[in-house]
Amino acid sequence: MPISLYILFAIAVIALVDLIPRLLMISTKAIIPKRTSVPKQPYLLLPTVYGDPAYIDKFSSWFLKRYAKHVRILTTDHESEVFYKKLRALCRETGASYTRVHMRRMDGTLIPTNAYTIYKQFFVTRKAIKVRRDTVCVLIDADTYTNQSVRALVNAFLDNDVEMASLRCEIAQPKKMIEHLQAFEYKLAMDNRRIDPWLTSGACNMATFSVYRQVFAKHSEFFAGGDIEIGKIAQVSGFRVRHIDFTFLTLAPDTFKDWFKQRIIWTAGGIRHHVINIASYGWHHLFLTFYSSFLVFALFPLRWVELLRYPITMPFLIIISWLYVFMFVARKSWHPRLLLLPFYSFVQTMIIIPVAFKRYLSYVRKQKNFGLLQYSLDSHSLSNRMLFSALNIAVVAVIWFASITLTVYRIHYWLFVA
Repeated sequence: MPISLYILFAIAVIALVDLIPRLLMISTKAIIPKRTSVPKQPYLLLPTVYGDPAYIDKFSSWFLKRYAKHVRILTTDHESEVFYKKLRALCRETGASYTRVHMRRMDGTLIPTNAYTIYKQFFVTRKAIKVRRDTVCVLIDADTYTNQSVRALVNAFLDNDVEMASLRCEIAQPKKMIEHLQAFEYKLAMDNRRIDPWLTSGACNMATFSVYRQVFAKHSEFFAGGDIEIGKIAQVSGFRVRHIDFTFLTLAPDTFKDWFKQRIIWTAGGIRHHVINIASYGWHHLFLTFYSSFLVFALFPLRWVELLRYPITMPFLIIISWLYVFMFVARKSWHPRLLLLPFYSFVQTMIIIPVAFKRYLSYVRKQKNFGLLQYSLDSHSLSNRMLFSALNIAVVAVIWFASITLTVYRIHYWLFVA
């Protein structure tokens, strides 16, 4: 058999690896909110807003009005007067309230502000902010809302004895081509949360105040990947993390340029989690670690070389991608724009990665922080901690051995066989 056919066969097998989560979901039941009565515990919706006053315009006024007494908008104590004036006007209009959190300084200058620095100050170092420890808190973005009942969501959280939950986040009313492509991607990603609930979205996740207090005490405040860090810390710390099938809608970039900028940040977060923190409990979610650390990042250089040497793989991959997409959308949801998905994925996996690595290093310089994950292992025995360390080392060893071995083998083939 020609070597090109071996390569095509290997690519087909690797592409089908992504089917594994779909098979696992068949036996995984989702928590579906139903009971809309008044929850037995208090709850808060906690969006953050900071920086540009224009971000305040992204709030859905009708949503804030509907849950006004449960909404507390979090911001910093060093915004402009124009910003505060606009925020006060929004609160008067909707009935929501807002809280300024004090942002600490490092070497005489304010630390870089993001949603996670604000949440950490609110949950961990708050002063004169009275919130019960059992209050159910829902962290959402300013441009995020839901048409479903938040009461039902809180009741589902309490009825199922959950300590932290990931929620569905989907695109609100996609219109442009780039929005529709993102909408398809979001739906597939949200389906995966049923088997990986610790993949908490920054646009919407929930836990009790006391759980968030413990989680954010360990949070690095690193912007890229800071959302998944919330769920990962909770999982490793021993909290009960589940996925609730409840949908929040959010805005998405509506131009290719804005999408490209956003994905650089997201991929920088992926590099942080799957390369820099590869030894941080990847065995808890072995499939995702293998897929991301090994296939997406470790084999990135090899993918480019193989593609340039065997360009026939490109049309082959495009056909596999089309078949893969068609399997999930079926005839009713099929649309010609989905034919663009292979090219959409190509940009993310073949072009954005090196740019994202540069962005990750930029965050490291600005935040004086590598984004290394920390965990509270107080709930685990010493023997379990030793076992965890051994498993962490084993996962890293297997992934890097596989990637180095495969790369060396291919280099040998190009130099001495081809």
